[in-house]
Amino acid sequence: MKHWLVIAILALAGCSAAGKEPEPTAPLSATPSGWVEITPQPTMIDGALVAPTCSGAPGADPAFRFWARRGESNRLAVFFDGGGACWDDVTCSVPRLAANTREGDGFYKAELLPGDNPARIGGMFNLNDERNPLRDWSIVFVPYCTGDIHSGSNTAHYIDPDNGKPYAIEHRGADNFAVILAWMRENFGDPEALLVTGSSAGAYGAATHYAAIREAFPNGRAVMLGDAGQGVTAPEYAEQRNANWNFQLPARVFGANADHTADDDVVAILAAHYRRDRFAQYTTAHDITQSSFYALMGAHNACRAWTQKMARDLTRRQEAAPNFRSYLAAGSTHTILRSPLFYSERSGGVPFHTWFAALLNDPAGEHIMRALREPAGLLPILALSAPAAHPAAQRIAATARAVRAAYIRDCGRDR
Repeated sequence: MKHWLVIAILALAGCSAAGKEPEPTAPLSATPSGWVEITPQPTMIDGALVAPTCSGAPGADPAFRFWARRGESNRLAVFFDGGGACWDDVTCSVPRLAANTREGDGFYKAELLPGDNPARIGGMFNLNDERNPLRDWSIVFVPYCTGDIHSGSNTAHYIDPDNGKPYAIEHRGADNFAVILAWMRENFGDPEALLVTGSSAGAYGAATHYAAIREAFPNGRAVMLGDAGQGVTAPEYAEQRNANWNFQLPARVFGANADHTADDDVVAILAAHYRRDRFAQYTTAHDITQSSFYALMGAHNACRAWTQKMARDLTRRQEAAPNFRSYLAAGSTHTILRSPLFYSERSGGVPFHTWFAALLNDPAGEHIMRALREPAGLLPILALSAPAAHPAAQRIAATARAVRAAYIRDCGRDR
């Protein structure tokens, strides 16, 4: 009886909603503004009503918001934020929550955190610094709280390995951005320049959604920059991710089996498809966070293996695509766009902010871009000593704590 009652209630709710249009998301002021926090409303996307949400992990706040500002110029930047990832029973059982005692706790950001507000962030978001080439741009800040590198469209069901209890995760990053993009179409006309970028997990989100953003804003010059998301991943991870996230890559660019595209091929395929646009990546030679996740995926001697594969892949992209650029910095830090390193990093041959400005401004700085994309430029950085790497533990672990210990051991330190 209860079963039929639930069906009846849902049917009545559907009937009442059918005749009513969803409330529109608040528009952005038409005049230059500071950062505005926006709560997106459920939106019709391809005939379905999509309600933005965070992960819904146990103990997490599911409320989703994003931020935007209108700049003085007719140029638009879209930034996808980072915050780890999860793809199986173990990784998804260890969320990063506002209540955690340390910011680095958890494999993925499961809810919005106080530090997500771009008004509190430095680097490219310091709009008062005269060295910042984005200071007069409009910017849309896409936060991250779904564990799926902004690329999922699925409710996944997992079992907590510590207590055996089932739990669900809303891997809805792709759906969330579809709603934001619909809003962007209504609020930004025809920008003369477009930047699609993101840090860490957001670097993958920028690549996932580049085609849709470019279709929404087809005119003007365009750049995609991935910050610390090199696509060095393990095959086992890709299989689990595809199943649990319903991983979304556009078939119109990546083909009928788009979800089987290797992560290290995504940016190269985009560069080949959009030959008039510029594509670029930034990373340090021994990024501790990227190599730690590579260990978590089961890679042996992951820190050294990650650096070696990253360098091979980067060289391959540079040789294949004349519209691809890179900045490879010394050290092991993770990401630069939100960091003070945005202005102080110079180990790649020129200050990063100078390289970044040259990337955005066409044709200014082309000699800088060409100099830094030569594969020989990798050699002196790769000669630096790598962090100590210890034998990787077995991927199969009984609890989240065991897996956490495995990747800490492999890369020599906690995140």
